[in-house]
Amino acid sequence: MKILIITGIIAFITFTVWIAKRNGVTSEYKSKEIQISTNLDEPIDFGYKTVWIAVKTDKKERIAEILELKNIETSNWKSGIDSAYNDGIFITPLIGQWTIAVGVKLSNGQLEDINKLERVLNKLSSEFGEAQSFGTHRVVEYHHWIKSVNGIITRTYSYIGESGENLKVFGELTKPEIGLNLFNSLSKEAESDKYWEREDLDYADEELVMKIAENWSVNPTKLTERKDIKKELGLIGK
Repeated sequence: MKILIITGIIAFITFTVWIAKRNGVTSEYKSKEIQISTNLDEPIDFGYKTVWIAVKTDKKERIAEILELKNIETSNWKSGIDSAYNDGIFITPLIGQWTIAVGVKLSNGQLEDINKLERVLNKLSSEFGEAQSFGTHRVVEYHHWIKSVNGIITRTYSYIGESGENLKVFGELTKPEIGLNLFNSLSKEAESDKYWEREDLDYADEELVMKIAENWSVNPTKLTERKDIKKELGLIGK
């Protein structure tokens, strides 16, 4: 009887996995269908659990071109942010002097993604003067901030709290970082075991990312408080 029960369980699991694969449902994230709307609406706050690029320009189409986006279409804030948290990239209406491209697909939290973001930012800042990137995800405590000015990276800090390591650290502290003793697993000091026991170190978190973003350009968690956001549609691409 036990053998029959075990055999039945195995058969059920095998059948379930086969059905899932046939329908495209695996352990990987499955994209959901986003209904794109072009009805003008109000700005939506975002920033947590995502990645974004801020560029000092109003040229959305050019940003999309540099990011090599495909299937581009106009979108309002609601469907744009929905897409950004799914499998698309949303380029916002002008926010003050800045335009933001946001989407979880901009980085997977790997060193190669940081390097790629740096190259993209350099290209953007070569054309528009300044470009920045920020990312944060509280589940694995992933955080980064990167700045490029006139085609040159001036600051990069990226950290994964889950593994307690930095992916990349480069450049001098910027104004909102001054006074902090940021943890740096890539530093000479970190080669000593005593470094890891220090209690005077500061660790990146999502609120620090927002503080730096606000100082450098735009804090996307406070968009609904702003009065300088252009009443227009954004762009969605993949």
